[in-house]
Amino acid sequence: MALATFLFALSVSAAAIKLKGPPAAPIPHFEHAYTVNRLPSRGSMQPMSELKTVESVIRLTRGNGSSLSSLYVQAMRLQNTGREGSYSRLVTGSLPLVNIEQGTVFLAPVTVGGQDFDVVIDTGSSDPWLASTGFDCVDPYIHDDEPEDYCYFGPLYDPSKSTTFTPIPDRNLNLSYADGEFINGLMGYESFTMGGITVPQQQFSAVNYAGWYGDGISTGLVGFAYRTLTSAYAGTDPKLDKAGKQISYNPFFVNMYTSNTTAPVFSMAMTRNENEGGVMALGGIPDIPHSQYWISVPIIPVGVNASSGEVVYEFYTVVIDGYAYSSDQSAQFNPYNSANSRKRSLVGNGTQAIVDSGTSLMYVANDVAVGVTLAFTPPGTCDPSSRTDPTCYVPCHSIPPVFGVTIKKKVFYVNAQDMILQNGFDEETQMPVCISAVQANLKGLTILGDSWMKNVLAVFDIGAEMMRFSAREFYGLGIYGTTASPGGYS
Repeated sequence: MALATFLFALSVSAAAIKLKGPPAAPIPHFEHAYTVNRLPSRGSMQPMSELKTVESVIRLTRGNGSSLSSLYVQAMRLQNTGREGSYSRLVTGSLPLVNIEQGTVFLAPVTVGGQDFDVVIDTGSSDPWLASTGFDCVDPYIHDDEPEDYCYFGPLYDPSKSTTFTPIPDRNLNLSYADGEFINGLMGYESFTMGGITVPQQQFSAVNYAGWYGDGISTGLVGFAYRTLTSAYAGTDPKLDKAGKQISYNPFFVNMYTSNTTAPVFSMAMTRNENEGGVMALGGIPDIPHSQYWISVPIIPVGVNASSGEVVYEFYTVVIDGYAYSSDQSAQFNPYNSANSRKRSLVGNGTQAIVDSGTSLMYVANDVAVGVTLAFTPPGTCDPSSRTDPTCYVPCHSIPPVFGVTIKKKVFYVNAQDMILQNGFDEETQMPVCISAVQANLKGLTILGDSWMKNVLAVFDIGAEMMRFSAREFYGLGIYGTTASPGGYS
């Protein structure tokens, strides 16, 4: 198969794949292992937030790149090192020049100090930062000085044009991401407005040193995880920053709800329209079609860190009941796993899964991925034991099986439109190559990515430490989008 390295390509930042702009990044190599640990609860939990339809709705757009937090997940699912709970980054050889990862970066508009920018929204990190005028751009891997446009940021933040910027003495932000990119900058307070909500004094970094491969649109990033993941340090010399010595501060969304500006909840709805991203609502849910029924499941605090101890990410992880799939389009399933010969039992019971809008596909246990691939009509091919090509391929004209993820006894089905993705063309036959949206996690972590999230309205209830899901109709996003497709609730 001409595109045999597809899944391996997912293990590196799609920011290294440039469709236009500066030259593509060299392929990064990662030698350290990653560990996964259960973390203690973040403190006293609040009652679940009332899910009101709110006006603080942000229209998301897509960028050309990978969610920075999802790089950890992609790294860990590739190769089991034989140590319990530990996975090594697989060294890759080449990248197919395909755009399968388009849309895994979601951008939102933000106004900072009276200046308008687009920023990456990342649910797996916490710090807000913007590249500022006069910053020094370097190559992320060899650290050679480069012109500004090499880092390929969007419009730059200019502190001199702001009347609300206040620098914080002796404080710096120092972030190194899993793909080798990094940023550093002085800290300050600034007015941030997103979705019509303003935090007048948000701590952030005006980045003045960056090893980055941008998308030509986004100027920085706003993290939506917890304050435990912030990366500010004392002093102004990043060479003196030590792991474990971070100074915590309130991220942007935490400031929103601790100041009682909004409820401690946000929600996301992805769209399958490749030209759109979706919507994000702050303090409630957007006014889009969805089922009247909700399920609620606790967020399990799971920490992921490099063995070197340099970086830690925390993810929104939930326990799922299992998977429902069959080539029989009229099949009925038994989410209670009780004795009922007329219904099919679930598989993969009690799996911990990361809900990640920064990953395109779904990654499940190897045997489940093989079973789903063979349930296509005609069936596909999938060999997770292959060290050269563990990709699950399907004929582009296949009829997908019924497939759903069961949470709290509710099956959330995936629209057939989301089950097959075209992955370029075969070099010899020039025929399109297609893959299943359900891929083997290669004994790594289970991920519910965009292919699943397009079918639900996902609510991140931070105060109650709960995630809540409602099935979405097979339509677009109403006033927030233009896509339409037939069907009913998933």
